[in-house]
Amino acid sequence: MLVEKVRRFIELHGLLRPGERLLVGVSGGVDSVVLLEVLRQLGYSLIVAHVNYKLRGADSDADEAFVRALCRQYRIPIRVARLNLKAKVRGGSIQAAARRVRYAFFARVAQREGIEAVAVGHHQDDQAETLLLNLLRGSGLEGLIGMAPVRPFEVGQKLRLVRPLLSVTRAEIESWARAKGLSWREDVSNTSLNYRRVLVRQVVLPLLRQHFGPNVAERLAHTAELLRAYWQSTFVQVLMQHWLSASESDAVGGYLRQEALAAMPRVWQQRLILEALKRWLPGAPRHRRLAWQVLRLLEAQPGRRLKLPQGTIWRDRKGLRFRRCAPAASISEEGMLEPGRPLVLEGGVFEAVLLSQKPACLNAGTPQVVYVDADRLQWPLWVRRWKPGDRLQPLGMQGHKKVSDLLTDLRVPVDRRAHSYVVCQGEEIVWVAGYRLAEPFRVRPETVHIAQLQFTPIED
Repeated sequence: MLVEKVRRFIELHGLLRPGERLLVGVSGGVDSVVLLEVLRQLGYSLIVAHVNYKLRGADSDADEAFVRALCRQYRIPIRVARLNLKAKVRGGSIQAAARRVRYAFFARVAQREGIEAVAVGHHQDDQAETLLLNLLRGSGLEGLIGMAPVRPFEVGQKLRLVRPLLSVTRAEIESWARAKGLSWREDVSNTSLNYRRVLVRQVVLPLLRQHFGPNVAERLAHTAELLRAYWQSTFVQVLMQHWLSASESDAVGGYLRQEALAAMPRVWQQRLILEALKRWLPGAPRHRRLAWQVLRLLEAQPGRRLKLPQGTIWRDRKGLRFRRCAPAASISEEGMLEPGRPLVLEGGVFEAVLLSQKPACLNAGTPQVVYVDADRLQWPLWVRRWKPGDRLQPLGMQGHKKVSDLLTDLRVPVDRRAHSYVVCQGEEIVWVAGYRLAEPFRVRPETVHIAQLQFTPIED
């Protein structure tokens, strides 16, 4: 029954082609284990991806061992990423960082394997929880449409994320798993009320079921589905029309014209501010309070500005200018770099792009851009200031060289030298940003997949 229900959902939303080859994210929990089994029964050609974040010590290793054993049992290939996430994340949400790492790994594996779809185990209860959480945050329409059955990983990418279990409840999943004699792993963090989603799952939804009936999650998910239909059929088109009429992008941010904003209702003015923050100041908070602060700049004298950790917004004579820059004390000097997610640091913005085809010329014409063999990278990369003792094998050389000697030989001014960045894979340097690529990561004639790394310095 559950398999047939999932099959109909896949067909209804056009998630997958019959027999398509796809990547399945499997954590070892009941949702992902059932997803794997259902897709296997439906005849899809599968590869499993698993991330071991090392967050729970021996339990994390046991999860990995369980998923590996499951893949051996089913004779399904598996790809595993292992990293100490706590050591990589300084401040911010561990859960958000884990999600970024997980999706970046999925994208990398999919590209290497020539796969166009990644399946994850989100179900109907997850959808209801998402709607409630966003509602309590005071979200607008886009927060209330919940999770899409299918969406591109990034704008313009062919790779898509699919959620085949979105019409199935958690109770149905667990009941079916027990009936089939499936085994799975339990993550104790899923019961901790320190996390808001767990609080909604363990306290709020049971209370709603008690007073409003057992199918509360189904009704909430249906609401999200209706809102998504309205959003897709009208909202998106109007948003793009307004955006094109009011915005201009540039290399370090963009510009919103006051004349165009003034002709719009206040709700659309606020929405375009949020869109500008999303596109031009990655990582900046996108909420009503900040949008209101930005709009108030239009009532101020030219030159008035608003500083954020991710950049600066200021009023000029004809509108609002957004620029990715910030005071040194507000910005980190190191962080994770992954495709499609700009990394804003004190000295500039780093970006990584997975290319769909080999560029006509590997000389980008600027030292701030390099092309590397994507199959030799393990995402996420780590960007930091160079430190004494750092060494790399510079492009075209046989031996290794100290970064300090490289910068000296290139006659980099002393004041710049101390603030130069290196992009690393583990302890190995991939690129001294703006100066020299490491030989092991160069694009060779046999290279299949290519990534572009770019560094945009922030001017004082």
